[in-house]
Amino acid sequence: MARIQSLACQLCGSEVDSRSIEKHYVVPKEVMEQARMRRAKIVRLCPKCNAELRNWYNAKVATTTYDTQIKQFRQKLPAEMVKEYEGAYSRFARYKKSQLI
Repeated sequence: MARIQSLACQLCGSEVDSRSIEKHYVVPKEVMEQARMRRAKIVRLCPKCNAELRNWYNAKVATTTYDTQIKQFRQKLPAEMVKEYEGAYSRFARYKKSQLI
């Protein structure tokens, strides 16, 4: 019988069965494609951190911005969305690390 490998969550450090670890794209694939990104930052997360991060993105990632030149809201450009997701991930990672102390 094959042994199940254990992997650590890259945010909380908890050991998770390799079949349960989840691959998470820091910048979602569709945003990467729109921004024509060639390389993805992928992290391994436990199911709990993955769910928390998705909720964090839903609450913290803004898809629109106020354009002062045209004086109205507009959809963010793909490059702006990449920065938005990368920033949200960094803030979430700092938050999770502060919870471990």
